[in-house]
Amino acid sequence: MSAETEAGERRVALVMGGSRGIGLAIAERLGRDGVRLAVASRRPEDAVKSMAESGLEAIAAPVDLTNGDPEAGADAALRQWGRLDICVYAAGANVRKPATEITVEEWRTVHRLNLEAAWLTAVACAPAMRERGWGRILFISSIQAFLGGYDFGVRKLPMAAYSSSKAGLLGLMRSLSREWAPFGIRVNALAPGFTRTELTEPMHGDDALNRAITARIPIGRWAEPADMAGIGAWLCSEEADYITGQALAADGGYLS
Repeated sequence: MSAETEAGERRVALVMGGSRGIGLAIAERLGRDGVRLAVASRRPEDAVKSMAESGLEAIAAPVDLTNGDPEAGADAALRQWGRLDICVYAAGANVRKPATEITVEEWRTVHRLNLEAAWLTAVACAPAMRERGWGRILFISSIQAFLGGYDFGVRKLPMAAYSSSKAGLLGLMRSLSREWAPFGIRVNALAPGFTRTELTEPMHGDDALNRAITARIPIGRWAEPADMAGIGAWLCSEEADYITGQALAADGGYLS
């Protein structure tokens, strides 16, 4: 992808949840493609230091989305780089409990991080994109938005809070894609399948469950965050200009 505008200026991306997992992988890929980065999370400093050592241009934007202001990430990018072209929202949380056992606080935390803060971040980024007539917003959803939980025999994985928040994210994506398309802003979602991250460690760290899940993936393995990097970066590129309002499932064939 080209990281430069027609005027030869470098594009800038805000990656919320960009210090680990899929968010980090996409941030690093965008950086290697020449995009300047603002990496936002509770503790982004180590990730940004590692990026700098690899020659990537990135700043740390500490943001606690559980009770902080998502606008702080957009503000940091604009202060440092003077523009904001791409927003990747990869922050998230999960509670793997039956619906009857989820507390109101747990429900609200999951929906705050997975959906409400995504909306607030997108709204904070949109004015700068609209001003230049170009923008890319990418939400990291999940195949859970389509499935609503799993029963692998060895263990059931109920995910009412997570699945509903990720499905809500798709609704938000479709609404924003229609509303902002006239301004040159494309809004899409990437829906990963089973991916090895800290968030999924309770599943891939359980040998029996890991084997059961892997057996149901046609490709025959879990995804790594790097598998999502190129897909995410492409959806944020010039080449994806005619794609908006779409959820791309990258799941190794699980939904097929």
